[in-house]
Amino acid sequence: MQLRPFFGYYGGKWRDAVKHYPPPEHEVIVEPFAGSAGYSLRHHEGRQVVLCEIDPVVAGVWRYLIRVEPDEILGIPDVPLDGSVADLNLQPAAAALVGFWMNRGAAGPRNRPSRWMRDGIRPGSFWGDRVRRTIASQLKAIRAWTVIEGSYESCPGVGQATWFIDPPYQAAGRHYRFGSGGMNFPRLSEWCRARRGQVIVCENEGADWLPFRTLADTKTTRSGFRSVEVIWTNAEQAESAPVSFPLLRAGA
Repeated sequence: MQLRPFFGYYGGKWRDAVKHYPPPEHEVIVEPFAGSAGYSLRHHEGRQVVLCEIDPVVAGVWRYLIRVEPDEILGIPDVPLDGSVADLNLQPAAAALVGFWMNRGAAGPRNRPSRWMRDGIRPGSFWGDRVRRTIASQLKAIRAWTVIEGSYESCPGVGQATWFIDPPYQAAGRHYRFGSGGMNFPRLSEWCRARRGQVIVCENEGADWLPFRTLADTKTTRSGFRSVEVIWTNAEQAESAPVSFPLLRAGA
């Protein structure tokens, strides 16, 4: 069963996961910067998925999706085009889910419909019947997923796994509530190198905290703008010179 995004998120990788990134080699996928978990959605079948997310709003949406019944999703009404999500009087996680559908590709939920939503442009891309039915039909596929609210260092030691690491980008990742401005990139670099299994790290052109190589020139959510994506994997590390500094233990 192919899963579509449960919500849009700034920098999400659902579109590009099968185009540009290596497929998982292990039965467990871990996303230490979960966001909308585009990589796991693309490769979920037959695998365990562990999501770590430091933003309590995003983590709360995932916990809600894992436990909510389809009928509850189908019962969430439309947002009035001249109104707001607050008008629906939903519990916080449900309100955040709907809020992410007010403006696709935002770094956080919005309260009011975007101009595109108000103008009826691409109606299937905003909260409405099609989105409700898609989410409701997919819930059974994520019932066994694990969500951990915390930093990337909160991710458990899971043995051999595919680690899809998509942090706030060094230069462009300041739009998030927990963005790149507070990130210790040398520490993150050591942590990435210390993972066991398959490690895939995403970044943008110009990042220097790992020896990235160019991956692809991709579309962004901003009209007319493109992004030069770069990648590092531990397969490339194995082919390069040995690491000359001590590695951190998981969670150190």
